[in-house]
Amino acid sequence: MRDDSSDDDFSPPRRRGRAAPKPAGEMTMVERHVQRMMAARAEEEMETARQASRAETLRREGEEALRAVGDLDVDSDSENEDDDAAGFTGRARRDLRRERGGEGEAPPASDVRVRAMTPAELGMAYAWMRRDQRRYANAVKFWDSAASSIQAAFEETLNPESGETSVSSSSSSETSSSSRVLGAFCAATGPAPVAFAVLKSDGLVVDAMGVRQGLRRLGFGRALAFELVRRARRAAAERAGPPEYVIDALPGSVPFWRAIGFAPAGGADSPTTAVMRRLCGDVAMAVDLLEDPPAPSGDEWWVPARRKRFGDAEA
Repeated sequence: MRDDSSDDDFSPPRRRGRAAPKPAGEMTMVERHVQRMMAARAEEEMETARQASRAETLRREGEEALRAVGDLDVDSDSENEDDDAAGFTGRARRDLRRERGGEGEAPPASDVRVRAMTPAELGMAYAWMRRDQRRYANAVKFWDSAASSIQAAFEETLNPESGETSVSSSSSSETSSSSRVLGAFCAATGPAPVAFAVLKSDGLVVDAMGVRQGLRRLGFGRALAFELVRRARRAAAERAGPPEYVIDALPGSVPFWRAIGFAPAGGADSPTTAVMRRLCGDVAMAVDLLEDPPAPSGDEWWVPARRKRFGDAEA
């Protein structure tokens, strides 16, 4: 029996296309609301991707800059007695320990400078964040988990009068005194920041903080934290900030904050914050900034948040 059929006799199955979007005039109120939410979500995701791309560009440039001075090579963390064999950060760490007589001693204030970072310096910080998480099993994965958020904070400029932020260009070489991303620098350890801090939108409270893994236990984290508290204390004295410094500490960092005077914070969390604490394990810790704080007039930017946390009687 002859089969006279051919491929031309059969058309491929038709693919079901995506339904044409419904005209706005035909949408219900709920459909329009969902559409706006989806559009906003898509834009947020695109901006996060763009921030991650800009962070990657800075990281590559920072990595090249550090390699040019002998940092980030395969043996940069070594502490050999022979300076020719010792690595860059290892040699700096060894010399600092010798100078201070051991680990954990806070460096003199003149040795550490806390300031806003330039894009080039942030790129160097990104470079050691990425290297640390690849080289040390216990390193916090700042690069993988927070690079786009750090970049977003870096690109914002805080308005100290309103507490609001505006986006600025990350290509500027000028540092801003109101930057939300600060670096701690020590001349003995080279051009890269030894630690960083990302501040919350109020420009005072630390949101995230980290020290380069190879330079930990040398007092740099302590020096950075003391400087942040000092700034907050000055703001509190001028009624430009609350009279206590409240942070959300990761469980592993609680001993560090206790050692510099923080204690578990009082007051009740909002329902949303309470849920986030259960999920993340954060611990609210606080330190009083002033022994006899001035009574707030009621129009300070921080009063509503303080009332929400501690109640009207405390505020």
